[in-house]
Amino acid sequence: MPPLKVAVVGCGTAGPAAAILLRRLGHEVTVYERAPACAAVGAGFLLQPTGMAVLRELGILDRVLSRAARITRLHVVEPDESTLLDLSYQELDPGLFGAGLHRPVLLDALLASLRDASVPVHWGVEVIDAEKRGSAWFLKSRHSDQESGPFDLVIIADGARSSLRRLVSTRGVNRGYPWGAHWFIGENRGAFPENTLYQIVRGTRRLSGYLATGTDSENGPPLVSLFWSVRIDQDADWRSRPLDEWKQEVLSLCPRAAPLLEQIQSWDQITLARYGDVRMPSWQGEGIVVLGDAGHAMSPQLGQGVNLALADASELAACIASADALPPALRRYARRRAPHLRFYQIATRWLTPWFQSDHEWLSPLRRIFFTICRHLPPARRFMTLTMAGLVFAGKSRLPRANSESCESGSR
Repeated sequence: MPPLKVAVVGCGTAGPAAAILLRRLGHEVTVYERAPACAAVGAGFLLQPTGMAVLRELGILDRVLSRAARITRLHVVEPDESTLLDLSYQELDPGLFGAGLHRPVLLDALLASLRDASVPVHWGVEVIDAEKRGSAWFLKSRHSDQESGPFDLVIIADGARSSLRRLVSTRGVNRGYPWGAHWFIGENRGAFPENTLYQIVRGTRRLSGYLATGTDSENGPPLVSLFWSVRIDQDADWRSRPLDEWKQEVLSLCPRAAPLLEQIQSWDQITLARYGDVRMPSWQGEGIVVLGDAGHAMSPQLGQGVNLALADASELAACIASADALPPALRRYARRRAPHLRFYQIATRWLTPWFQSDHEWLSPLRRIFFTICRHLPPARRFMTLTMAGLVFAGKSRLPRANSESCESGSR
């Protein structure tokens, strides 16, 4: 198709990835971000093989993996250290792995690639509305009387709390979960294995997770992200108490976390993560499309948020590259992404109450179910495929050259 003028609203993950790929196709792309400067927000995350495939396409995989922790195993235990769930990427392929990553590492790599592609990013511009006049879109921003435009395509990628997804659809679901997590990133200091996402659970009200997340600099110490399950309505009560009470609660479930907790001196170091469930009947309209958490935010139980956002960007670029007009390209994008996204939305909603809820009666059922699945190879393989983000991912999302990736992710 002829070159498009594209506006990308949001510079998190899906936004810059889509901007880079579309610019390489010859389209004129401009990114708008409400944050006043580059600042990644959020705890460490697990980059899955599906996300790695897109980073390879972007040409930044080796750079990102050089700062990552190579994760080969998910290990969930109960307080007596008995195994509830134990999944290994190697069951799918000897060269397959996940990558625990410090969030700024990915954003820095994406921003460097944006600069290389000569894509302008307008920081501190909060787009609050957009209007379609004829076949063109015009953006309206806060604190400015001037419009931006015209644009042939608007990409909404402004995150889970998007105020602009309504431009595509006012129907759907935007529901906050009652449970979230306290999180902290600190030095590992040998407390947890570098190759394992380790979780310990007591019933459905207590969950503590520890993810090695590589380093934030070339010679920096290995980092680990701590996640502690908490009801959102109890956060204020916890923060009104002495910090040591919270630490003792964590230690009562996971004594080995002591070296990590020693690094926390103030409640200001502990951030509350809120989870939500966003579902839309469609992610595209006339000259507009919603990517990433703005269109399908979900609980992080399966660790797919960043990976789904990257896959969104790659699929959108592929559909535009193979079409001779924008409307069929966007329809094809929504059709091709639907199986992958719908599966993980359903799977996450189903899984979340088993680990974060007031339904303690689920605990014995959870133990029986996962014990059976662990010992049934087809069931265990399906759970591992789900963990790796590969169910309904499509051939273009499958990782390639795994052995080479393993060498890159050596930490």
